[in-house]
Amino acid sequence: MAGPMARSRAAILDGARAAVEANGTKITMAQVAARGGVAKATLYNHFRTREDVLAALLLDEIDRLVSTVADLELPQALASAAVAVSEHPLLEALGGQDTTTLAVLARVDVRTPGWGRVARAVEQLLRRAGRGGTPTVLRWLSSFIIAPADELDIAADVTVLLSGLPAAR
Repeated sequence: MAGPMARSRAAILDGARAAVEANGTKITMAQVAARGGVAKATLYNHFRTREDVLAALLLDEIDRLVSTVADLELPQALASAAVAVSEHPLLEALGGQDTTTLAVLARVDVRTPGWGRVARAVEQLLRRAGRGGTPTVLRWLSSFIIAPADELDIAADVTVLLSGLPAAR
């Protein structure tokens, strides 16, 4: 069972999720607290700035996606991840309101916490399948942040992508 701090953090992230869906990244701390059903003091106990909240929300979304695909076979994991990114409600909200943020999110930089987590997860999936090509897969996945696709197109992409990935070294 989660403790009070974990429950508060989860409520804050849920509030941030709702605020971003409604307002893009131009959210206020008051909106996050109100939508999360927590006092502003509770919010500030967890996060000092709006940017801190957004960074934590991004990592939470990445962790959710990674845990969803971690145990799938490589083709299914890649397809599921690409569909999830293409259909992600937060990215859809940003697409209509904040394309600059989308462009920043789509820039693959494994030195950042988010892309670092994605890179480790992709590397594990590829290694388990006896494949290499993490940078190629990361660039492919990032493309769906800017240019979402439907499931059929993604399935075709996965077939082409897998045919070009090298064997693990």
